[in-house]
Amino acid sequence: MGEEPFRADLHIHSVLSPCAEREMLPHCIVLEALEKGLNIIAVTDHNSDENVAVTMELGCRFGVWVIPGIEIESREEVHLLCYFPSLERLRSFTSYLTAYLPLLTLNENLCGQEWVIDDDGKIKERKNHLLTHSLNLSVEDVCERVRKEKGIVIPSHVDRKAYSIVQVLGFVPPQLPVSAVEVSRGLSVKKARETMDLGRYRVVRFSDAHSLSEIGSAYSTFYIKTASWQEFIMAIEGKNGRKVSA
Repeated sequence: MGEEPFRADLHIHSVLSPCAEREMLPHCIVLEALEKGLNIIAVTDHNSDENVAVTMELGCRFGVWVIPGIEIESREEVHLLCYFPSLERLRSFTSYLTAYLPLLTLNENLCGQEWVIDDDGKIKERKNHLLTHSLNLSVEDVCERVRKEKGIVIPSHVDRKAYSIVQVLGFVPPQLPVSAVEVSRGLSVKKARETMDLGRYRVVRFSDAHSLSEIGSAYSTFYIKTASWQEFIMAIEGKNGRKVSA
């Protein structure tokens, strides 16, 4: 069996992220992904995984592979996309994060609402503390913990002026266990490489969707044999003929 193209949008926010539209319910996300011809998605809410399990279940039902994921904001205000081989590994990671997220009261009028959704698509819980806040963990701390959970880190939207590892630190520290970086959907990979020193890193593009219409507006194609974690990692690392293009 040879490698086949799998279209992936691995940066999607659900209604757990206060910055997302209230239409971003897990079942709507999965159905929109199907309509857009996506094979792989990830819900990557800010500093929380509480809408991942229901999205994974829906993905299994409709034939979309949902990779367990989360978007972390480090102490330096750098956004990092973190992906894991299983829901259990993701939950272990987020359990560890609990002690490092300041409990700030959520001002819904200013920031928006944060909803946890149940299997029936109804609101299970409304969060009352702000999730879109930096953790008391450095970029290095986050990467090390993700690695302990057998996951991978992809720095988010490295071309942006805010929340970008390149803009905040000036570069991607070479000692970080990072094989790929994400650029914003409005920037081509060619332009990103021309204007930024991305060196050895593979460059991916995802939508960073906050509304249904944005899902799939940018995606990367993984050339892999099957939709599995092992194949995904080989593509990110460029091993055994697997690759990813954006």
